Amino acid sequence: MSEKASEKSTRPKVSIVVPIYNVEKYLRECVDSILGQTLKDIEVILVDDGSPDGSGKIIDNYAKKDKRVVPIHKENGGYSKAVNYGISIAKGEYIGIIESDDWIEPNMYELLYNDAKKYDTDITKGEFYLYNSTIVGSKRNWRFTNRKRMIDLDDAPDGAFHITDFPQIIAFHASIWSCIYRADFVKKIKLADTAGASYQDFPFMVETMTKAKRISVVKKPLVHWRNDPAQGNSTSQKGKKLLLMTQNTLRSYDILRDSGYYDELKEAFFAQAIYANMGFFYVISDEYKEEYFKQCQKIFKPLKDDKHFMFKYFDREDAWLANEFMNRTWSEYQKDSRKKYLKGRLYWLGTHLSPKYRAIAYMKGLTQENTEAAEIEHEVKYGRW
Repeated sequence: MSEKASEKSTRPKVSIVVPIYNVEKYLRECVDSILGQTLKDIEVILVDDGSPDGSGKIIDNYAKKDKRVVPIHKENGGYSKAVNYGISIAKGEYIGIIESDDWIEPNMYELLYNDAKKYDTDITKGEFYLYNSTIVGSKRNWRFTNRKRMIDLDDAPDGAFHITDFPQIIAFHASIWSCIYRADFVKKIKLADTAGASYQDFPFMVETMTKAKRISVVKKPLVHWRNDPAQGNSTSQKGKKLLLMTQNTLRSYDILRDSGYYDELKEAFFAQAIYANMGFFYVISDEYKEEYFKQCQKIFKPLKDDKHFMFKYFDREDAWLANEFMNRTWSEYQKDSRKKYLKGRLYWLGTHLSPKYRAIAYMKGLTQENTEAAEIEHEVKYGRW
């Protein structure tokens, strides 16, 4: 047998890259769920990105017990560098990424790999659960959909498709950790090195999806995406570093423009742009909010004179905020926001004090959706009523 043929025969089917930093609390649950996969022919690359806690010792212990584990220790350089390094040394036919505070279903990589091989794809994506340990009941761990924006991966075409056949996948959620990528495809693409940034997977998602010739979706939730309030990830931050989200969005826009698919994908792209930035804009500290607003003005500037943009995947609140970014100044937004809040409170009081008012308010467009959107910022600043 030739050396090349021997290397091919011993090549893992899937390499899983796990970037690790200060996640001692969750790490064992994550790694156990990977090593327990029904697909046994895997490589597990655990990249300790200079963790000050006990994460480094944990991955060394796993490596002693399981030869499939490749422990990597490096100086802290951030999420992107950790993932990029893991991908660069991966030996698998396909490559997946899992965040070290999440965990996965036992058959995740068997399902994704079989689907990728069946349809000869560059990317095969699965669905996922949204997990929050502070919630009681069925909503603690629920299948993520974006039905509010009329997007669901269950609606994806069966078999292989091109991004222009199902643009909604860009608007759905970046979630690069619910995919596997053909190794010779993804090794040519890198996560942007924006140390400390939020949502670094947005530009990576846009680049991989627009460059892939064949994509498929496994219509089952396979990852448990942890979103605990005290977890310390981007969803629980309020400081200046959230501004880096706008840089990643602008970088994603440049990638889309260069792809040649701007007209076909712009509706989905800007839906994802508002989705990715809205929450950060609402929760960022007041001292940085005006700067965030001005950065979003740059993001949505291309839509200002686009007469053909239909806001296809935007809900009412998305469209309202995008219009503020496109057409209003910071001071005008502040006035509009206060007016919107008072309008929402009027509806709230009416629905609680008078059933008759509910019908009148609905006729005038004072919907519950308006109320909830108007209260988001108030709750962040002042707490719940």
